[in-house]
Amino acid sequence: MITVELIAVTPDPSPTSGFTLQEIQLSIGIIASLVMLSGVAISIISKINKISFTVDVIQEALKLHATNTEKIKDLDKRLDIHLQDYVNYKDGNLLSHNGLEERINHKWQRSEGEFNAIKASIKDLQGFLVRTSDFKNRE
Repeated sequence: MITVELIAVTPDPSPTSGFTLQEIQLSIGIIASLVMLSGVAISIISKINKISFTVDVIQEALKLHATNTEKIKDLDKRLDIHLQDYVNYKDGNLLSHNGLEERINHKWQRSEGEFNAIKASIKDLQGFLVRTSDFKNRE
């Protein structure tokens, strides 16, 4: 009997589509890095959004203050106008008062002169009546 020895040889395995451990580790490292970078990017974007919102709030506050400033300027102008009206009114009344005081003093001096003339006339009349008749002078 002849024995034939057969050696079983498997053919060369064809390249498999499997991944090696190094490739998997490298892939996991890349994915982890991308996740961390996206986390950092999200954190930066959220901080930028907060800053943007804060800037918007500040802009609105500045607009409100600007309108309030305009209102204050308008009120200040109106107050200046009213103050000037008051000063003019006060000056007019003062002039009128002084004018009336001068007229009163003038009228008084004139009346005083007329009163003195009437008093002198009365004295003359009394003297005449005393001389010509039985008139008694009471003072």
